[in-house]
Amino acid sequence: MKKLVPIIKVILAILFLYNIGLFSLLKTIDKIDPSTMPPFKEDGGRGDIEYLNEKIRKADALGPNYGPELYFSDLADIKLKQKNNDFDRRTILMVNSSIQSLLSDFNTNVMSHHRKNSPKDYDAFMARLSLARDKSLSITDPNRAQESAEFDAKYGNLTYWLNLLLSILTWLGNFYLKNLPLALTLLWLWWYEDKKRLSINNPISFLICLILYPVVIIRVWRSSLRNGARIFAMNIEFKRRQADLFTMISDDELADIKRFAKSDFKLSDYRKYLENRDLVIRRSLIPVGIVALTLLFTPKVYSAVASDNFHSHLTEYQMPIKAPPNLIPDKSQVHDDILLSAVISNATPKIFFTPKLWKFILPPVPQDCGGFKTNPDPVPLAC
Repeated sequence: MKKLVPIIKVILAILFLYNIGLFSLLKTIDKIDPSTMPPFKEDGGRGDIEYLNEKIRKADALGPNYGPELYFSDLADIKLKQKNNDFDRRTILMVNSSIQSLLSDFNTNVMSHHRKNSPKDYDAFMARLSLARDKSLSITDPNRAQESAEFDAKYGNLTYWLNLLLSILTWLGNFYLKNLPLALTLLWLWWYEDKKRLSINNPISFLICLILYPVVIIRVWRSSLRNGARIFAMNIEFKRRQADLFTMISDDELADIKRFAKSDFKLSDYRKYLENRDLVIRRSLIPVGIVALTLLFTPKVYSAVASDNFHSHLTEYQMPIKAPPNLIPDKSQVHDDILLSAVISNATPKIFFTPKLWKFILPPVPQDCGGFKTNPDPVPLAC
């Protein structure tokens, strides 16, 4: 059953994404009509680029004389050309930047009129602006006035808002019922992971949690994310004070961090706690965060591999011993000594990198010189 729990959770996640319509959205994106996209012209869009540059040069040359009539006329021309898909697809970004450039020139003139003109002249200028804007909108969107009147009549009616509220409640009810089986399965899995059994000894409480499953699941996920973030932050604070950055945190230290994370202990208080233990900061935050994030998902995998490699090499190991016959230990004693050393080495924090990789990271370690004997004869014992 333990092996099936992750698989079931993945299936539940896929079904939930299906219920909220994610896959339908992806299908809609795939069905976009290519004819609605701007075309690729034979000249590579050079004509469109020249068209836009000409309007920008004209606006720059006019300077303060670039008034509302000219600006909204240029804007209407570009919008109509854009609406008819008459721009090359490779010039779409330049179209937007050109509109912003024209707007910048015109806005400079508006601010200049606001500073220099009298209130009467400025009001006359704004009247010209409103008239030119309405004319531009009537060209680019001739049905705008009718649509605006229909919009006001539609949204000004109380019946529309009641129907909208009813539609939202209906959608929420369908969403609730559609995901209710998924919530039942998820809550049962959480019960099994916590209690290590499938039978529920308090069905009434479980039923209440199932009825309120949106609130329960959100609270559980929020608590898990909060604890996970606090554990990760405290993990980084602890590793910043370790002498060896790549040393794994021991089980006791990790249990201590988890205990602080589940409590109301603030991160600043945890820093003071580490300082009181004479653990000073040795490294900056960013590299420690990257290493901590990497080691967070790898120690268990490497530990299992290291354990298998140790047992595989243990059966092949032979220790040559040269000593008087009475001092040769039996094989069981040699085997026990090797196991004892393995237990001691496993009690220390494990290293993520393999020894071969350490050779490229750490400075070179002095090796045995050639003048030493690798297997000297034992010193004779006095009789």
